Amino acid sequence: MLDPKTIRNVAIIAHDGAGKTALTEALLRHDAPARASKDGSTSHLDVDPEETKRNFTVATHITYAEHQGTLLNLLDAPGFSDFLTDADRSMAVSEGGLLLVSAVSGVKHQTEAHWEMAAERALPLLACVNKLDKDRASFLRALDDIEKTLKAKPIALQLPIGLAEGFSGVIDLITMQAHAYARKTDGKFGGYTLEEMPAQLVAEAKRLRTRLVEAVAETDDAMLEAYLDGQEPGEQALIEGIAHAVLGRRFLPVLACAARPGIGVDDVASAIVRYLPSPMARREIKGKDPKNGELVRSAQRDSPLTMLAFRNTVDHFVGRLTACRVFSGLVKHGAVILNPRTGNSETVQHVYRIDGNRTTEIAEAAAGEIVGLMKLKDVHVGDTLCTTESPALRLDLIPCPQRVIAYALKIDREQEEKVGVALHRLLEEDPSLEMVRDPETNETLLKGMGQVHIEVAIEKLKRKFDVDVHLELPHPAYHETITAKAKAQGKYKRQSGGRGQYGDCHIELEPMPRGSGVEFDDAIVGGVIPRNFIPSVEHGIRDAAKQGPLGGFPLVDFRARLVDGSFHTVDSSDMAFRIAGSMALKNALAGAKPVLLEPMMRLEVMVPDEMLGEVIADLTSRRGKIFGMEPTSKGTLIHAQAPHAELRMYAPELRSLTKGMGYFTMELMGYEEVPTHETQKVLAQRAAEQGKDEPKPNQPGKGRA
Repeated sequence: MLDPKTIRNVAIIAHDGAGKTALTEALLRHDAPARASKDGSTSHLDVDPEETKRNFTVATHITYAEHQGTLLNLLDAPGFSDFLTDADRSMAVSEGGLLLVSAVSGVKHQTEAHWEMAAERALPLLACVNKLDKDRASFLRALDDIEKTLKAKPIALQLPIGLAEGFSGVIDLITMQAHAYARKTDGKFGGYTLEEMPAQLVAEAKRLRTRLVEAVAETDDAMLEAYLDGQEPGEQALIEGIAHAVLGRRFLPVLACAARPGIGVDDVASAIVRYLPSPMARREIKGKDPKNGELVRSAQRDSPLTMLAFRNTVDHFVGRLTACRVFSGLVKHGAVILNPRTGNSETVQHVYRIDGNRTTEIAEAAAGEIVGLMKLKDVHVGDTLCTTESPALRLDLIPCPQRVIAYALKIDREQEEKVGVALHRLLEEDPSLEMVRDPETNETLLKGMGQVHIEVAIEKLKRKFDVDVHLELPHPAYHETITAKAKAQGKYKRQSGGRGQYGDCHIELEPMPRGSGVEFDDAIVGGVIPRNFIPSVEHGIRDAAKQGPLGGFPLVDFRARLVDGSFHTVDSSDMAFRIAGSMALKNALAGAKPVLLEPMMRLEVMVPDEMLGEVIADLTSRRGKIFGMEPTSKGTLIHAQAPHAELRMYAPELRSLTKGMGYFTMELMGYEEVPTHETQKVLAQRAAEQGKDEPKPNQPGKGRA
């Protein structure tokens, strides 16, 4: 059984292309060469064809290494913006993070997003400037970029020896010794040997060391007083001070490496062990007891079992593997666990250590460990799994993401059942996806975090489940309404031998405020229509309102008043008056000046200040209205509204406009009348889809087929 002091759960985070997977693989090559890829590629972890195609991670890779007697659970998180919710889940189950910055491209927009997510979780971080072996690499420029862009306090722990092809090691600013990495026969670098610092780097190393010592001293009053008196802290005091500063996020220690050739990787592993906290730093966990409110539980192995499911992977042959972080207690074969969300319990069959797409069975796992459980039933990402012998505890560590884009799914009728099963399996793997049925447009919508996110999901459906699904932009849920009062009669009379059919009603229409729906007012006096037939008239009016006269969209926001009519003692029936009510509404609409309504969305758009003008101009071009702007620490928050029809592709377009730094939320705020020129476009498209002649605005159409 592992001592939690000898565990480090580390989320490796960065923008795509910074080398997260390469560094994870390098840590494996260094500390677990038998399990790492043999050719120096990242094939050990890059097992998803979607990742190979796009050359970036789309889901967290889970693996582990051992260094200096410590188990490193490594979570190689996605960097592309569409998959940041997956990175956030990795941070939720980690005590520390390693933030990579490219020595060539510096801090990018996704780096900022990861930094902010880590800050929201108060996650202790180390940083590492990677790719120092590449042309145009600069360690000092990367430090400056971190400080200016992230508004962080980067403190170098190392200084690289050489750059680009000349990068061969680092200077340890604590010991002031050079770590010279030796090239092996395969061209990669292994461990290092201690050497004297190159003379040309002594001055720069001293400058950076002074900055390091001052930063550490500033975190401790006694150390600062001693330092000001001329007493410099010793090596062990610096190490402990850095670890303390990391835990409190007082500054950001920065390492130097080149993951592909392996230069500096040994130092990265050692820094993880030295400076990032163990699970012991999380002394307690807080959650909710469904019966008694908030519950606090000690995060120790002798506490009741509490686990968080943070990833599902589904394999045709093996089944579903659920990755869990054990926060308290002990899990082993035969343990009975409860899912508080469902109220169901089941028995654990096997416990596994996860290594990319491979697993190794272990006897048990205790608080602090990350493990895989096979074939759990109805366990969603974010579910808490706990013992049945103590009060149920639900952890609230993984929030439900706000999806920003939706596509309508076009499915061949003969594949509907197969696609439904496949989509259900896909949603088990990726909770950032959501499938809903739009009751107004009758479309099945797949919602996600961005266009690439949706595209990857569709490719997985094809590859893993052999189903073809086509994507289309969803139709806005248009409505129709009236703008003028009108009167009309609806008379249904049928005689074909025997008992006939007779229903006769007169109605008056008037427009109502937005959001009123369909209102019916019974104004019959004198019994001209018997009371038992009046509901039938109302049903007929509501039936006809389901398809408006312009494009067959629902007719809303009007009042129909039943004012007169007649009946036949023998031939009148509920059906006759229902048909008469429907006829009356359709006849009245000819003079009621119908118009088209479109859904309007309330928007909150966060953008960097330097891109504010472009975003506002873009919103205006989308028929948007700006209500106000609010300065924040992240930029400017724009409050606006715009038609849903203009926002269906806003997520990727805003990302392109702001270089990935802008984001937004939106919700339905109501309906507004569509401008005449836009109405003509909508109705022309509607007619083309239905194969009809184009209806004219303010003229009754043929309705929906």
